[in-house]
Parts: sequence; structure tokens; C-alpha cells
Amino acid sequence: METKETKKNGLKLALNIIFYTVLGLVAVYSLVALFSEQNLNTTSVFGISSLSVQSDSMSGTFEKGDLIFVDTTFDVEDIDVDDVITYRMQIEIEGEDVWIINSHRVKAINEIGGTYWYQTKGDANATYDADAVYMTDVQGIWTGGKIAGAGAAVDGMIGFLKSPTGFFLFIVVPCFAFLVYEVVKFVKVVSDYNVSKAVGDRDQLKADALAAARAEIEAERKAQEEAAKKA
Repeated sequence: METKETKKNGLKLALNIIFYTVLGLVAVYSLVALFSEQNLNTTSVFGISSLSVQSDSMSGTFEKGDLIFVDTTFDVEDIDVDDVITYRMQIEIEGEDVWIINSHRVKAINEIGGTYWYQTKGDANATYDADAVYMTDVQGIWTGGKIAGAGAAVDGMIGFLKSPTGFFLFIVVPCFAFLVYEVVKFVKVVSDYNVSKAVGDRDQLKADALAAARAEIEAERKAQEEAAKKA
């Protein structure tokens, strides 16, 4: 009896673990899908932006494949020389102009009529960048935080979660599993109710039969007493 009860409790615990695991997966997917944005090689979650480093131009400060963190709540007037800024720039790839996100160090600042231009340079590069960065192209300032080698992993994870395959694995499959779990639980409740009802009906029939038998015996006893009195 104890072994059976132990197995029952173990099964219940396992089902609860599965249920909360599924719930956790759905929550993770929902948070990432709803509150993250991917733009080129940048990812933003809850307003915190990170950048996956794509080249070794800043080698020695951070390396290709690192994940760096960028403060997007800044004022262009607060940018100083030696700050590392993240900015968008346009380059030509296979005859087409495309926008990319880059992070280099500010080496000089030019202010003309209230507008700012920033001369930048990669720490590992021998020369300054050819074009100055206009203030509206600045996306953020590097906070100094980084995770070595995590850039590609984060990009891949976010991209996978937001892909059709990620949606299927993290939403469709868990929801289907949850539905199956609820159906099984419902069937068990109905089955237990039917068994309990059947046992209750049987016990009631037995009680009614005993009551009828007692009433019949009592009636027969009274009849015998009445007959004895008359005799």
C-alpha cells in the first residue's frame, strides 16, 4: 500500500515538474518575442541593448564574437573623447548600399552650429575612420560591459526563438502538452467521480435492502405478538 502511494506521489511530482517547465518555456519565449528587437547585429531586451561584435577592429578592448552592452539613454552633448560609441554607418556590399552597426572610439569631436560630428577609430586600426559620424547616427555609448564569446550565441538564441521553428517548439508543443495534461487530468477526475458514484450507489442499495429486511422482520415479529395476544 505504501509503495503504491509513493509511486502515485512520485508521478504527481513529475507531472507538476513538467507542467511548470512547460509554463517556464512559454514565459521565456513570450518575454523574448514580445520585448526583444533585433536590428542588424544588435539585440534589445527591455530597453537594454547589446551588440554582437563582428570584427577585430577594437581588438584589445573587445574581440570579434564578444557581446558588449550599450547605453542608449544618452545625450550627444555628453559624449567625450575616448568614449566608445555605437553608431550606424552605410557601406557598399556587392554593389548595394547597406546599413551596419559599428562601435569605435571617439578621437575628436567637431561642433558646428549646434550639430556634432565625431571622428572615430578602431583601437586595433592604424588610421582614423574615413568618415566622421553624424550625431543622429549614434545609437549608444559602450558601458564597458562585455561577455567574451557570447555574441554569436545570443544572436543565435534570439533569432531561433523568433523563428517559426522556435515558435513551434516553445509555443505549439508546450501548449499541446499542456492541453494533453489537462485532458488526462479531466478524464481522471471524471473516472474517479464515476467510480465513487458507483460505489455510493452500491452501498445505498445494500443499505436499502438491509432496511427493507429489518422492516419485514419487525412486521413479522409484531404480527406474531398480536396473534399470541389473541390466543
